[in-house]
Amino acid sequence: MKFLQVKFVAVLLGAALILQLCGCTSKEKYYEQARQAGDAAYQKWKNRKENPQESQVLITGKLSIEDCLKLTLVNNKLLQQVVEEKKIAKGEELKSYSAMLPSVNLTGGYTRKDQVTSLGTISFGSLDNYSVGLNVSQPLFAGGSIIATINSARLASLLTDQTVRGAFQDAIYTSNHLYYDVLLNQHLLEISTDAVRSAQAHLDSVRQRRQVGVASDFDVLRAEVELSNFKAEDIRNKNSINIAKASLLKVMGVSQDSKIILSDELVYIPSDVNMEQAVEAAYKNRPDLFGRQFDITLQNELLNIAKSRYFPTISANNTDTWSNPDPHNSTKLQWGHASQAGLLAAIPLFDGFAREGEIIQQKARLRQAHINLTDAEETALFELAKAKLTIEDAEEFVGSQQLSLTQAKAGLRLAEVGYEQGVNTQVETIDAQVALTVARAFYYRAIYSHIIAKLDLQKAMGNLASFEQSSLEGRNEPLKSNVVDGKSSLHQAEQEKGK
Repeated sequence: MKFLQVKFVAVLLGAALILQLCGCTSKEKYYEQARQAGDAAYQKWKNRKENPQESQVLITGKLSIEDCLKLTLVNNKLLQQVVEEKKIAKGEELKSYSAMLPSVNLTGGYTRKDQVTSLGTISFGSLDNYSVGLNVSQPLFAGGSIIATINSARLASLLTDQTVRGAFQDAIYTSNHLYYDVLLNQHLLEISTDAVRSAQAHLDSVRQRRQVGVASDFDVLRAEVELSNFKAEDIRNKNSINIAKASLLKVMGVSQDSKIILSDELVYIPSDVNMEQAVEAAYKNRPDLFGRQFDITLQNELLNIAKSRYFPTISANNTDTWSNPDPHNSTKLQWGHASQAGLLAAIPLFDGFAREGEIIQQKARLRQAHINLTDAEETALFELAKAKLTIEDAEEFVGSQQLSLTQAKAGLRLAEVGYEQGVNTQVETIDAQVALTVARAFYYRAIYSHIIAKLDLQKAMGNLASFEQSSLEGRNEPLKSNVVDGKSSLHQAEQEKGK
């Protein structure tokens, strides 16, 4: 009999080992799975290239800054990833209630004995023993850790909300910034293209003057060098536009094959910054400041949990058991029921200084949280001051470049007329052309700097959330319809996204 039992146990252990080994995966298998995933991703990319209708959102036509931000909030992959953190935090908050609610366990078992105890003809028990149990345990007191655990989970959820808000504001800021990057580079390309056209006309004029003996070979060479320099700048500006557009499409989460035309312009709008109002808005709106406040409260709760380990824990439990043989009388080979209930109290006496070490850690983290809040407030003030100074400098820069641009245009006209009349030299004409090109570029850069500085101010104040909130509330609304060559671009893109 014992030999059979040993053999039975050995068979069970062998079967369990085989099942465990069958469930294990080798490193090579994981590498193979990763390679297969890469092949599938490549094939998916090829299918998108061959079948654009199966691609990600494809937009064409005019694109306003407002539609750019809406597309970003709908399609940006980083935002989609961050939003999942809210679900994770919600799950943690729901899980925290387990510290307060009862736990219920249903058990079942079977035991095979080699022999049973007997007294004469009376057997106490059976070779085959079956049991089913239902256990309910309810925590009653845990030194304050129950409420602290639930509160800490709620605070962690609030902290996650601020992280998500910060991610949305970063995405809004980045898409705004990239949109204006494209606009600036478009203007710089226009300037360099005009400069190339003007330099080409000047070269043609110099060549004609050389034919009649008025200009020298050096004059022609100098004009050719000027044209070559402007062409190089033109190529660089084209590349900058392509990169800026690709970055913008990536942030919006749309296909790189999209063909867009930015409908907004670089517009200079003077602004008056009230520093006191800006600071007030920052303290009320910035997600990082909210997050630091929540973090301090969270660390207080975690410290309370650590301190609770000095207090006793009390729980109530009830166990119902149905077994065969009868749990009250082992001589009855039939199902019976037994029940027991009670209270369990545990008083911690010594745990090897684990509690003391945990309290020291949590107190240090609480001090860190206070320092982080102070640092965040100082950072907010610094960013506000920096943005305000940059706006003021940019406004002064715009004013000076407006005057420079007017003077450069007049200077070029005078130089060209003087060169035709033989009063000015070719070098003076070239210098005037370069001066105009530089003045135009500086003018648009000044406007761009002013716009970005105001954007930095809005971010420092935490006001980008106003657009975020309105956009989130209207995410199901169709975007503006932009028709180019008979194609509805953004409205069609939103419909395809909905499919």
